[in-house]
Amino acid sequence: MSEPSSPTEQVVPVVKEKFHLDILNLSQTSQIQFGIRLQDYQKYRQYCSKRLDRIRGQLRKQYGKKQFINKVTDAKLINDSRYLVIALLKAERAWSYANDLKAAFEKKGDSRIAFHMSRRFSKAASNADQLLMICKEVADQYTIVEAEAYAAWMNSSNSIVKKYYQNALDEISASKQIYVELAKSGDHAQKDLYEKRIEESEPIIRFCLYNLKSKQEPEPSEEIEELLNQLKSSDSNNTSSDQELPMQLITWKSKTIKTDEKLREKLVIYSDYLKANQSKLPQTQSDIQTLDLTKNISQIFEVYDKLVYHLINCENIIKNELSALIRTNLKNKTVKSEIEESSQKILLSFVLYHKCKYLYERNTILIRMMQGVLEGEKVDESAIKKKANKVTYNDLVRLSTHQVKVFTILNDSKDDPTAAQKDVARDNDAQLILLKSQRLFFIGICLSNSHKYSETMSLFDRVLTNLANVKKTNTRNQLILSETSKLEESINQQRSQIHANSFIQQLSTNQDLKNQMSSMSLTSGTTGPTKSLINNLDSFETSFLQEKNLVDLPPQLEPVPVKPLFFDLAFNNVSFPTLDIGKSTPKKSSSTSTPSTPNTQDKSTPSKGLFSSFWGR
Repeated sequence: MSEPSSPTEQVVPVVKEKFHLDILNLSQTSQIQFGIRLQDYQKYRQYCSKRLDRIRGQLRKQYGKKQFINKVTDAKLINDSRYLVIALLKAERAWSYANDLKAAFEKKGDSRIAFHMSRRFSKAASNADQLLMICKEVADQYTIVEAEAYAAWMNSSNSIVKKYYQNALDEISASKQIYVELAKSGDHAQKDLYEKRIEESEPIIRFCLYNLKSKQEPEPSEEIEELLNQLKSSDSNNTSSDQELPMQLITWKSKTIKTDEKLREKLVIYSDYLKANQSKLPQTQSDIQTLDLTKNISQIFEVYDKLVYHLINCENIIKNELSALIRTNLKNKTVKSEIEESSQKILLSFVLYHKCKYLYERNTILIRMMQGVLEGEKVDESAIKKKANKVTYNDLVRLSTHQVKVFTILNDSKDDPTAAQKDVARDNDAQLILLKSQRLFFIGICLSNSHKYSETMSLFDRVLTNLANVKKTNTRNQLILSETSKLEESINQQRSQIHANSFIQQLSTNQDLKNQMSSMSLTSGTTGPTKSLINNLDSFETSFLQEKNLVDLPPQLEPVPVKPLFFDLAFNNVSFPTLDIGKSTPKKSSSTSTPSTPNTQDKSTPSKGLFSSFWGR
């Protein structure tokens, strides 16, 4: 006989782990990848059946004729999240079959097809209700809310087919309100899915209101209101916890993205360092152009380098996560993973923008200092020696090339321009052309130092063309316009110097020109005054007062090969002699002719010869 248990002994209940399932993400991803995008409901139904067989095989729950196995309908027996996937796929399979039958009914109009379609929609709604019942027992709060919205959506589709428009309106309105709250509380990856679902519910609501001849949506039921209140309370708790963490949410390109803990720590380090050293940096481009280059430049460069270092650390973290997401999407792409990938790209553009911004400002100051060193101005040489031991124009070419790349990335990564920022976009285009012109100018000076004067002149012509394009952009930025005018002045100075250097080079290489220049003398000329210019200030040239003949009139006669003047007159009025004399007389017959010797010829017969036709005979 067993001993009775003591009253102090208590049984500790085992708390089961709550399962989580992204219902909308899973259903939307499967629909897009397997036929619904092309309205191929049969393909999607076949996919659902095959996946159900695979999951049941993994769970050892294959139902067949050889061995009887009870279906798992009790929530207490569910010990795996794949049971939730089975319930979801059953609802999706029935829904796709119903839509396939609906398309066939619209073509043929058979009443049996309509009856079968109605049965399939009812099956989809009952499977969705079964999914909701299971989720209420074994799933977390977020999954329960999604299952509630999914079941309401399926029930509204079933009610519309059966023309129960009031019930359909209540269900679709409840689904829409749940998705609205989920869009407010969810992360960025799920938010786009919920907003798309909200847009899809709008025409269904209008259709139900039209059939009911109503203009107002119904209010949510008490059960839905209680569910929404729970969701709002959990959302408020999460929001309060998020507000305590800095750099938890990043807003960029009209998107608010939640960062993970590893990236957030690096961004906090960057933000704290920026706040501590913000006063040491110039705030605008005009401040950079008016910056005193003789003192405290080393400290400014140190701050810029440190900021860029922190942002590079953030960039490496984002790139690693982005590459992992890309590899995952190559194998198994989902709607959620695509949204996460786009979110990581937006975060990367946020980091790249700020990194390139500080690099651009630092390089602008460094280029100014190097130009000052080459022109002999006084600058903070300690900051220059850290970057280069000896400054040459080759260093300026390298820096200006890097500056063009940095500014291009800066434009691509900036926040989305609006209609009010058209002037900013126009100034950015002008600034990019100006940077390329400065780079070509430095390359031209390097070619000039290498005694390649023709190439230098062609480059300077290209620079002047670019500067003309800068003015065509109609930019109103005075800083860009002043830099453009300064560059034009520098080019004109360099062109004059290059002309002189090119002539000297030709003089040293061309022997004939060298001999001509050596033979020139200021005193060897016979014409002109022999006195110096200062002694001829009172003497004036009076030869212009004499008469000068510009043209000799009348001009000298010269033979000109032209047509005779009276040729036509002579041709029309002068009669030519007749040519009848030259015509031959007809021959006499042989009977009347007198015999003669063969060597004799009649004197009346004109003589013929080789040129008789030419002479008219």
